[in-house]
Amino acid sequence: MNIPAGFKRWGVIVLGAVCSLLVVNLVAQYRNMQPGRPHAVARSLPAPSARVVAHVADDLAKYDPTVHFEALSELDSRPLPGADRNPFQPVGAIGPQAQAQQAAVVAAPAPPPPPPPPPLKAVGYNELPGGKKEAMVTFNEDLVVVHEGDTVGGKFKVVKIEPSMVVVQDGETQKTIELPFPQ
Repeated sequence: MNIPAGFKRWGVIVLGAVCSLLVVNLVAQYRNMQPGRPHAVARSLPAPSARVVAHVADDLAKYDPTVHFEALSELDSRPLPGADRNPFQPVGAIGPQAQAQQAAVVAAPAPPPPPPPPPLKAVGYNELPGGKKEAMVTFNEDLVVVHEGDTVGGKFKVVKIEPSMVVVQDGETQKTIELPFPQ
């Protein structure tokens, strides 16, 4: 898009004037900000009522505004408490009996981890015309069609095929595993 030279010149002049006005406004606001003088936002708020000011003054009147350097130096000269306790344990929270019970719980052996899940997953079911049932299972991401009595992966024997699940027996542990079909 081509803009005539005259419009470009006027555009530059107008933008320069706007920028100059913004800089002058910024400098004027900066000069009006002085320490101890409320800002424009604070001036626009309504003045607090006399009742609120009196209430705050009464609350503060009970405190002595003078600094007692003698008392501060006396507090500073006191020795620090001993560091013979654990700072992360609450004082007096755990007695000797509770500590013995805690040690007994810690000393108990952890149960063995559960066996890893089998590499089998039931994905489909089909009933053949003679009443024979077959199931589709995945073994290590390979799809295998199995019937009752078949062995999958040389380790898992298909014991039973039902419309809701396939029951297999692990050849090593002799445990039966139920593999439900996804719904």
